[in-house]
Amino acid sequence: MPFQRLANAQLVIRPFEPADADEFVRAAHESIETVGTWMSWCSHSFTRDKALGWFATCDQDRAAGRAYDMGLFCAATNQLLGGAGINQLSPHHRYGNIGYWVRQSRQGCGIARQAVALLRDFGFQQLGLFRLEIVMGVGNTASEAVALAVGATFECLARNRIFLYGRPMDANVYALITAY
Repeated sequence: MPFQRLANAQLVIRPFEPADADEFVRAAHESIETVGTWMSWCSHSFTRDKALGWFATCDQDRAAGRAYDMGLFCAATNQLLGGAGINQLSPHHRYGNIGYWVRQSRQGCGIARQAVALLRDFGFQQLGLFRLEIVMGVGNTASEAVALAVGATFECLARNRIFLYGRPMDANVYALITAY
């Protein structure tokens, strides 16, 4: 399915472009204390080449309908705010996972909540999914607040659900569902 850009008055979700790479690296380096706690790629070793490699993977996955991982941008200024997407798609069972991160200087502004709402609508209306999960490591209270703000329901504590910094970690699983 060809992707159409998602937007509201404040936020644009669109595929990354090579010109976004340097700002992506700056956003990652700025966010090591917060994002880096929960996403191991977000470290001082993250480089422009790694960003471009990630962009290429995103493009390939989107073209194949495997995942829709993209950039979050300010609608007014086009500043890169972070990343978000639907991934881990199961076409047969019609569910996926919503993931997101927001650069540290823009956290607490409702960006992740808006991104999840846009992705929820895209997943249900355009991709025909019935279920979207939001999975976060235990203790990630910021991500948990986003899940609750968009109306996701806490379903379980999943043991060893994510792998982070070389070890399995328990995670909270929230879900958004639609009527069929």
